[in-house]
Amino acid sequence: MNSVKNNKMADLAWDKLHDRLERDGLLDDNVVKRDATLFTGKFVLSLAASLVLIACATIYILSDLSGSKREMMILGNTESTTLVKTLEDGSVVYLASGSQITYPSKFDKHTREVALKGDAFFEVAKDKNAPFIIDAGIMEIRVLGTSFNVRTTDTLAPSLSVRTGLVKITLKSGGSSGNVAAGETATIKEKSLKVAPTIDITQFSRYSDQIHFKDERLADVINVINRMANSGAQGVTLSVDKSLEERRLTATFTDTTPESIAQMICIALNLKYKSGEDVITIYE
Repeated sequence: MNSVKNNKMADLAWDKLHDRLERDGLLDDNVVKRDATLFTGKFVLSLAASLVLIACATIYILSDLSGSKREMMILGNTESTTLVKTLEDGSVVYLASGSQITYPSKFDKHTREVALKGDAFFEVAKDKNAPFIIDAGIMEIRVLGTSFNVRTTDTLAPSLSVRTGLVKITLKSGGSSGNVAAGETATIKEKSLKVAPTIDITQFSRYSDQIHFKDERLADVINVINRMANSGAQGVTLSVDKSLEERRLTATFTDTTPESIAQMICIALNLKYKSGEDVITIYE
């Protein structure tokens, strides 16, 4: 009697599983036959559980893959000013006019990969476990943490100039590679690399002549301004109340002195500021 009851329960479990797999498009009726008489009740139930687990795992993997595709971001600078973007890892990109960068909203824990078309200055956050890799068309750039300028709009002589740290550059055509240190510039000519001392040292500061932020966190804006202030040895930094760090700001700054920027931020976001000896504090 129990055997008959178990078989009926097995038939019912199999029918439910079959209907679910068929509805989800996971069943090929030419391969899987609904013949419960070939299975014992215990075998059918264990098979049903296994198939459900496989189906769930497949759905999870597909969802994860589709989610990764949706996370890629493309940012293009159509303005005449420099567009500044802080990436998820804290690295800052100063994107020149007419240039474009593609990046993920969240980096993989082992690598940080972006793609660049045009010119940009990078300040890469240090992470020895996750190299920062830039696909710049004819060359690949690999760093752990440094600052450098990439120029690819000059198709006759693309170049990379390093301000701080060390950068490895590899040409995609021919595969030749080399390291470029602070104070050096690598120029690509006739599919080969030529490394020489950097002559145009003003190329780094030109990115900050006119800077534009588009819907950036106030904390990231302040961080960029402070980096510029420190590089210019102005001796004054900006500070913002923690409750305001997530506020979003879209603004263009042509006068990059800390106090003028603090004034513009306060006007744009209806905030206040006070000046100390070496710090300007923004508050509500």
